[in-house]
Amino acid sequence: MTTKTNDKRTNTLANKRQAVLTALAVEYKPEITSDDLFNIEVDLGSAIARTDYRIKSLKDKIDAVDRQLQAIVDSTGGSRGLTSEKAMMQNLEVLGNQLKRHENTRANYEYSLELLTIKRLAQTDFYKQTLSKVYIPYSSKAKDVEKSKSERQYAIQWLKENGHELEPVIK
Repeated sequence: MTTKTNDKRTNTLANKRQAVLTALAVEYKPEITSDDLFNIEVDLGSAIARTDYRIKSLKDKIDAVDRQLQAIVDSTGGSRGLTSEKAMMQNLEVLGNQLKRHENTRANYEYSLELLTIKRLAQTDFYKQTLSKVYIPYSSKAKDVEKSKSERQYAIQWLKENGHELEPVIK
């Protein structure tokens, strides 16, 4: 990354929280004015959940890029600490370029992750300020995994005993 790009990114990160809070205040102004807190809670809760999903997705992508980087290093017999700069100094230009592409991708993902993390914090702060309660992620009723496994095993056993045939429901 160039210094100019890093400066822009630092500036963006510094202003992101306030920008998100301002945007949320504008977006929900009609609901706040009419004291429609229920719709704010539902809509903002959904937006926070989407942000959480995007954060998880970015973390998975960063992990994938890390694995790709390590696979490239392992395929060349390089050490764990091999970077694009070290490869270039060792006159391994093709390897250095491959590593540089992956390092840049990782850096971009990390920047996006930072932006989303700031957005998530601003969303939860706005939620708390507006609704006077802490955001708690919604989760549906947890399933009994053991019961589900035993029911599946029972079904498989029944199908084995009955020749994998079911009687028709509609005749």
